[in-house]
Amino acid sequence: MKINPSAAAVELSAAEAKKAYTFGTREYRNLQAARRDYPDYEVVTIETKRTRNDFSELTLKSISAYVQKHGTDEQKEHFAFISKRHIDDDGAYCEPLPFFQIKSWFLDTFPEIKQERKAYREKVQAILDEAKSKVAA
Repeated sequence: MKINPSAAAVELSAAEAKKAYTFGTREYRNLQAARRDYPDYEVVTIETKRTRNDFSELTLKSISAYVQKHGTDEQKEHFAFISKRHIDDDGAYCEPLPFFQIKSWFLDTFPEIKQERKAYREKVQAILDEAKSKVAA
């Protein structure tokens, strides 16, 4: 919750607003206190902007399949090392890297994925623009 004097508003995120409109919650009490302190201020829910992530559907399984099909022997070996539990040369037990680090490694190692995705998006957008121009005509 933010008090915005320039807009004369009490600003809440969508998640805060949901809780604040439930009687008895901590957020409800905080909102009521803000309304008492700033009776002329408007209560506003701020929508957060979502970033578009073209690779949100990637899974460890799909990454593994791509590496096995398109990767070099060195890339396959590196992927196996970072994605599986193992015991290193010193005999220490090692956990796999977190998925987001594996995903980052994958996108850095195979930059053609980003280029293919961009070309696909442009092609789809061209088809949509063409259809829109035909409907308008």
